[in-house]
Amino acid sequence: MTIEPLLISATRRQDTHRVSIGAVEVGGHTVPIIAGPCAVEAGYVEHAVAAHRAGASVLRGCVLKPRTRPGSFQGLGTTAGLPLLDEAKRVTGLPVIAEPLAADDIELLRGHVNALLIGARSMHNTPLLRAAGQSGMTVILKRGMSATYDEWLAAADYVAAEGNRQIILCERGIRTFETATRNTLDVSAIAVLRDMTDLPIAVDPSHAAGNARWVPSLAVAALAAGADALLIECHPDPAASLCDAAQAITPEVLSRIVQTSQSLCAMTRPAVAGSVAGCRAMIDTIDDAVFRMLEYRAAMVAAVQHHKSAALLPERDRVRENAIVERLSRHAPRLGEQRVDRLVHAIIDECLDAVPELSGEAVA
Repeated sequence: MTIEPLLISATRRQDTHRVSIGAVEVGGHTVPIIAGPCAVEAGYVEHAVAAHRAGASVLRGCVLKPRTRPGSFQGLGTTAGLPLLDEAKRVTGLPVIAEPLAADDIELLRGHVNALLIGARSMHNTPLLRAAGQSGMTVILKRGMSATYDEWLAAADYVAAEGNRQIILCERGIRTFETATRNTLDVSAIAVLRDMTDLPIAVDPSHAAGNARWVPSLAVAALAAGADALLIECHPDPAASLCDAAQAITPEVLSRIVQTSQSLCAMTRPAVAGSVAGCRAMIDTIDDAVFRMLEYRAAMVAAVQHHKSAALLPERDRVRENAIVERLSRHAPRLGEQRVDRLVHAIIDECLDAVPELSGEAVA
């Protein structure tokens, strides 16, 4: 038995509750990536633009930050920070999330942000949870540092009890005996919570890792386990970030995570046949993944052509081309061998045409 048929049934459920952050849907057929610096600082609009260009669907926009030590950067605050959020939304067109630290902060954030982020430290703050529920805004509820699944879901119940079911659960790692990482990412939470709730589940690999080098691996693990969204810290110059610099990734790395997300979605999340909009959204995701892969293929064709030229080898390998067609035909029975043959040779020809200063035939 191969793993592919198990992926959808093991990681997805048909009745996942759909939650919106602005125009972005969480719990559907794509995996939105929420990205930006940990805290809003000077230059935030440029940071937001960089995240947008890297493929982020939603912006982090925390103007208030609870920090372990009082001397650490606490964010710009609402007076200086909210105008930056407004400008970032205007320039990028993306929705923004921000963290209230107290119930009174929610009204200050309203109109400037599209969702409220309840941080790990605030998961047990029941007055804040009730106020978030009463706001009617989408709530992203992070798991407390040592919270059980039941405690986490009980916190979500405080929001839902106010008539607000626009809730996204966010796994961000829990405190264990291990000290190499900032926290221990509990990937099993995704699978277990599928049986406990219909709420969508996001994952924050940044706070789990505490180290930018490990964020991509944890992000891919979360995607493979079926996360509905990712929450990632991204900064154009991570070393200069005023908050959690060690775990912030660059926009270039974020772009690769976005590409991986799109590819996995295309493979494991089929569109709903009864919905034209759902099918088209999935087609867009598949097209994005296909053409990113074609870009990689063109680069590999150029590399192979360079090596063949140096070794005085023939530019075209007909035996390999036939083997490619035969192999890919098995993966695409709906298309059939003749269509696959035409597609493969069209791809080879176009990849050849993209190789600088190259004449002659293509390299498969």
